[in-house]
Amino acid sequence: MSRGALRDVPLRGISEIILVVKDVEASVAFYRDVVGLLVDDVSNKKFAWFWAGAPGTAQRIGITEGPLSFGAAHIRGPHHFAFGTERSRIPELKAALEAHGLEVEGPVEFTFWNALSIYFSDPDGNRVEFCGFGDPR
Repeated sequence: MSRGALRDVPLRGISEIILVVKDVEASVAFYRDVVGLLVDDVSNKKFAWFWAGAPGTAQRIGITEGPLSFGAAHIRGPHHFAFGTERSRIPELKAALEAHGLEVEGPVEFTFWNALSIYFSDPDGNRVEFCGFGDPR
């Protein structure tokens, strides 16, 4: 396969992010109740799935007590990832996270994106970002 062939078919975006955590039940509570993700599947006590966007889309967040399998068996956290939202929601989201007792960094402005971000940590030290995008300039 030539290098050009990889560009011939565009990717659909990120399919999933999987985090290795100490306690799946505590992480389910955090991502459901604090971050506000919708649960996809919590039928396995050692693994859970959330929708990272609209339900039924390909974007999901998985949490597991690990280890992961196949090509990612060696991976451990902490990690960083971001959820996109509207720029105008950043102050509201910051206040909601602080009401849950979280330390929130920011907002940090990214003028080249017309974006405003806040950062916080999950119970396992993974760094989560809400990146609020404004209208394109």
